[in-house]
Amino acid sequence: MHMSKIFTTSALTLFISAVPAQIITAPVLAQAGNFTDVTGYWAEQYVRGLAERQIIGGFPDNTFKPNAPITRAQFAAIVVRAFNLGSAGGGSAFVDVPSNYWAGGAIRAVSNSGLVTGFPDGTFRPEQQITRAQALVVLTKALGAKATPNPSALERYSDRQAVPDWAVDSLSRAANAGIIVSFPNPSVIAPNNVASRGEVAALIYQTLYRMGDRNLPQLTIGTLGQTAVAPTTPAPALSIEIIQTNANPNQPLLGGEDLTVSAFGTPQATASFVIAGINQNNPIPMTEVRPGVYEGRYTIRRSDGQLNTRLAVTLSKQGMTPVSRDFNGTIAINATGSSESVSNTLKPQILNVQNNDAVSFPLELRGRTLPNAPVQVVVESINSIAGVVNVTQRLFNLSAVANKKGIFNVQLPQAGGLTSGSVYRIRFIASFDNKTESTDLLLRQK
Repeated sequence: MHMSKIFTTSALTLFISAVPAQIITAPVLAQAGNFTDVTGYWAEQYVRGLAERQIIGGFPDNTFKPNAPITRAQFAAIVVRAFNLGSAGGGSAFVDVPSNYWAGGAIRAVSNSGLVTGFPDGTFRPEQQITRAQALVVLTKALGAKATPNPSALERYSDRQAVPDWAVDSLSRAANAGIIVSFPNPSVIAPNNVASRGEVAALIYQTLYRMGDRNLPQLTIGTLGQTAVAPTTPAPALSIEIIQTNANPNQPLLGGEDLTVSAFGTPQATASFVIAGINQNNPIPMTEVRPGVYEGRYTIRRSDGQLNTRLAVTLSKQGMTPVSRDFNGTIAINATGSSESVSNTLKPQILNVQNNDAVSFPLELRGRTLPNAPVQVVVESINSIAGVVNVTQRLFNLSAVANKKGIFNVQLPQAGGLTSGSVYRIRFIASFDNKTESTDLLLRQK
């Protein structure tokens, strides 16, 4: 093995610790339902699963760009969030990474970790596209002791001979752990192909699952299935991977409006959903509109009234144990349509706009919280960098006080430099009796 390849392998081992404090992820941009270009994509369930966990984000135009290549810097930033690593500061250890580079914190963490030394010429090459083999080397290190060596595991792949010498040990561990994903042919590794954003999502998803994260449902799309070390094949089981709704906890659904529910899970099952406090004894059937994709609808009645209720989906199939999963969020229902009833929750609810609405400044926002509660309003602009991280800049810091029914109004002034399509995050922080609750809202400039 050549010494140059050893250095190259080390430089590609992006087991990193952080992005700088000023770089954050905008939770709403990362919500699975926001991506307009992953429906029907082979790795859709992987992408949506990580987006629900706010590990990956999209672009300001609501796309994910799953087939776009990914750079070493972008991969580093994603790995930081995926494995919840610590922060790193100080100057850059690489001659081609400026101190103000957007992924500088992640790259500094690579150097500080002691696991990499960079390329022999002192560079990191952050804009270089990363290959599938390079990505798998990183993820195998993240698996640690869970990635045990097994050279024969690679023999199950038809292109095993294409694996570079410096990656053979790591990729044999990756194959043995079952984290290699390839579509449409699971029997190839394609180690020297440039990794796409969708492929990286699938590889990271499988790695997190193999690390023991059971908040992620098991997926087998693009894998060889059972790993070489699995002693037995698990019994078939129903699964619900993702639940999505059109509900906005900051904008209660009104009488006559439809609550729509989508669930992604095991195909050819019978699906239904219930809303706590409304129809828990009368499940609403859901239709399988595509294999493994179920949709259902409930029309809000005037007699319904739940401000923070839960929703659950159930799948059943003959000969299998039924499975249920709660929607990751609450649903607000105000069937009377009146925003003037007295509020009984501190968490701010925004009444006149919804997430991702297109608006123009100046703008008046109307909300509700507990009666007489003070509300702080923080407005920030968000700029996406390469579809990986978002940089924020504070624009306004305002305040309001709810009236005796809990209604509050706040006027957002005109601001200079606003451009069409710009994204703004507005955080409402309500306080009462030594308690605080907050709500985030994303708006877009017309």
